[in-house]
Amino acid sequence: MSAPAPKIFVSALADTKMILHATKNGFSNPIHGIIIGKKSSSGGDNLLEIVDAIPVCHEVPTKPIVDMALRLCDAHLQTQRSDNDLTIIGWYTSNASTSDDELPNPSACRIASSMSDNGEEGDPNFILVLVTTTGIVAAASKDSEDSTTTSSAAACRVFLKDTKTKTFSQEVDSSLISSENVSKELITNALSKGLPIYDYVDHISSYGCDDDWKDMDWITNDAINCIAK
Repeated sequence: MSAPAPKIFVSALADTKMILHATKNGFSNPIHGIIIGKKSSSGGDNLLEIVDAIPVCHEVPTKPIVDMALRLCDAHLQTQRSDNDLTIIGWYTSNASTSDDELPNPSACRIASSMSDNGEEGDPNFILVLVTTTGIVAAASKDSEDSTTTSSAAACRVFLKDTKTKTFSQEVDSSLISSENVSKELITNALSKGLPIYDYVDHISSYGCDDDWKDMDWITNDAINCIAK
């Protein structure tokens, strides 16, 4: 019998970064990234707070890319740990086809499965987030007058590993997901300003070519932080 699914909260910052990462690459390639958050419990319920998203790549990821991105991300979190208890709690992806919103792509499922198996018992609450075209359209249609918190995460669907099939096919019911309001104004503001969002592949692809790579802070993407926080 599967354990009860956790309640999940998605911050506007994480939602915005995942949306911009997907739209920047035009859904022509799958995108992949790391989910940063907090774990807690209350009244017998497991709680997951998705605080931030760290873009990794806009292509089918290779093992060296994933391994190095995770190492650098973990090193960054270690430097911040005295101020908060943030940790890696999941992986996010968006499929290459705009019509494919049903299940995460196989590459993302393999990565999430490998990450969730770390430790003796693994992590039953490790999540795989699928950013969907329909979710992005819904988020872009929201007005700033909408309520601060909505009943479901605007741009994503969340999956857990099925204990029987050992695949990330167990979708978390939308009633268990809440999110800060990501309004149309916030998204269009980010897009109209042409705010850059970089992933790890952007960073290493530009290394040594010019000085721009030094400003490609793919871990924090501070330009997005300024408008989404």
